[in-house]
Amino acid sequence: MKDKSVRIIISKKSKHNGGHHGGSWKIAYADFMTAMMALFLVMWLIAKASPQELQGIAEYFRTPLLVNNNGGKNISDSESPIPGGGDDVTKQLGEEKNTPINSKSENLESKQLEKIQFIETARKINEVFEIDPRLQKLAPNLIIELTELGLRIQILATDDQPMFDIGSAVIHPNMQEILFALAPILNSLPNKITLSGHTDERQYVTGDRGYSNWELSADRANASRRELIAGGLDSSKIIRIIALADTVGLNNPNYSADANRRISLLILNKAAQQYIEEENNMTGIDFLKQLQPSKPE
Repeated sequence: MKDKSVRIIISKKSKHNGGHHGGSWKIAYADFMTAMMALFLVMWLIAKASPQELQGIAEYFRTPLLVNNNGGKNISDSESPIPGGGDDVTKQLGEEKNTPINSKSENLESKQLEKIQFIETARKINEVFEIDPRLQKLAPNLIIELTELGLRIQILATDDQPMFDIGSAVIHPNMQEILFALAPILNSLPNKITLSGHTDERQYVTGDRGYSNWELSADRANASRRELIAGGLDSSKIIRIIALADTVGLNNPNYSADANRRISLLILNKAAQQYIEEENNMTGIDFLKQLQPSKPE
């Protein structure tokens, strides 16, 4: 009979010196660095994300297969905190364009910064009129106030410092000095400007049938516009000239009726500027459409 003994094969591993481990440590080190990079990337994303976005991301990873199994919004939807996925990430059928939640806070922050800029502009104007001896005596002729539309600067006549003569649109030297001082400050701002002319309540003999306070207030506004441009203001910054005649009184007990012979400069905020620019670009057809009552749906 043949020998049926079992043959045992013993394999021995070759021993290496303690200081040499091959190249496996490089792979482990690369994996460690990749993990660290991913960790720091996740920490950075978490720090940048809003609370609403964090909640949405957490909800997605808690139930990643919920949409696939039960139906619902695709991750390609605009409301999904996870970008990508879906059959077409650009498709928006059935969706309404929603304003991001944090856009309200951004708009509020933008308005606050704009308000601070206007206050700083008012401070610069006051500083210029305090430093220059020629302008110190004209400082009482200025009223600077913050309004819902922007920063308004009113240049008005006083008993001893006229800006315009009665019934005249000729610029007085006092007005010229003020406009020349304001021009570089206004030019340094990105905001557009409207210019309004005013008159006192004195009427022409012919009333409104001939040359009247309407024409006079328009002439005063345009005369001031020309002086601002001569003082260095970019003409493109003025987007509207307004003639108000005597319809908008100063209504300030500290000033006489003569103070109504004045000019109002309005540095527009972004919202007011956008409204006026859109209105200026509106065609006659668009204007008529806007006047038509909307049809009930």
